[in-house]
Amino acid sequence: MRIYIELLFFVLIVAYLPTAVFYYNCKRIRRSVALSIALWALPSIFIVAFTLLHFKIGDLSSNMRYIPWFIWVFVTLFFPANIYCLFYVVDKLVERFIKKRFIVLRCIGGIIAVITLIGLVFGMCDRKTLNVRRIAIEMEDLPQSFNGLKIAQLSDLHLGNLSQPERYLTEIAEKTNAENPDLLVFTGDLINLYASEGDGLDTQLATIDAPFGKFAVLGNHDYGDYVQWRTADEKADNLHNVKQLYKRLGFDLLIDEHRTLRKDSNEIGIIGVQNCGQPPFPCYGDLGKATDGISTSFNILLSHDPTHWRAEILNHENIQLTLAGHTHGAQLGFDFGKWKWSPSHWIFEEWDGLYQDDEQFLFVNRGLGFVGLPFRLGMRPEITIITLYSKEN
Repeated sequence: MRIYIELLFFVLIVAYLPTAVFYYNCKRIRRSVALSIALWALPSIFIVAFTLLHFKIGDLSSNMRYIPWFIWVFVTLFFPANIYCLFYVVDKLVERFIKKRFIVLRCIGGIIAVITLIGLVFGMCDRKTLNVRRIAIEMEDLPQSFNGLKIAQLSDLHLGNLSQPERYLTEIAEKTNAENPDLLVFTGDLINLYASEGDGLDTQLATIDAPFGKFAVLGNHDYGDYVQWRTADEKADNLHNVKQLYKRLGFDLLIDEHRTLRKDSNEIGIIGVQNCGQPPFPCYGDLGKATDGISTSFNILLSHDPTHWRAEILNHENIQLTLAGHTHGAQLGFDFGKWKWSPSHWIFEEWDGLYQDDEQFLFVNRGLGFVGLPFRLGMRPEITIITLYSKEN
């Protein structure tokens, strides 16, 4: 309840600050009852809607796709206005201090507010612009029979947040199949909260073909930890249904276990661990259990959270490549060759792309879906095609 009260207080400030500033600085609105009611009604509608969402009016699981849009509309309407109002108030205080008209700060605030608004709208429109990112890695211990192995990596769909998911999943499947991958991996967060988000969506991803198989691991969202379940059994049933959803999509879901891929006389291992991250993200995985009895000298690990790489994986020299997701690149940033930045950099040491420590590699996929806002600006969703080459060739 305390978190709700703190969040409600924040929403009240964000919603009513622009209204209050505009109202007290516009005599025309103060003189008109109709305009005054209209001005104060808009933030009030959002406060009522926010309260209803908190108390889960209606079936939250069936309305999950609408909640990110509610958040986006709220942010788009009020955040640029708040930016301008903060600069406006400071500008007024400066005017009062120097005793003359001074509008530089409000002009700067207006420019920043407009840029923010444009970014929010463009990021919404760009959230499903699907990129195919191709990566080539030369690896010391890669068996010769697997030279040129092409891996397609998908991650972080968050099905419950997607609007028109059938069309988007069809595009993902078609673009992935067009790359003719040898191996398909999915590195977690298939759903956002509920297993039911995948109902009726079995067909599209199941059509992706990969001769060496399709493997997946669970992400932090797949466990249902962000829902207040009525009973422990209800949560367990949801997790069971999530696992069944992975299987219906054709994935071999690796729960702290490994598989062996064979070609000619060579073998490589595919290892999968349950989600293992740093607080506040949970660690369910057991890498020791996943690698117990493994006989292959070259191994690829699927682990949803990239912080697991430095925390534990680098201590296992027989894990040459780790594939992760989770960060989304914060759904905000830029990438211009050597110039790349995102707010994810403040949280994750490895947050996007390829990293190397001696002869061990980590690749972090930006994901396909979104959380929070239906928005991606500069960090478009991606299918990653990773081709492995032997250093001897």
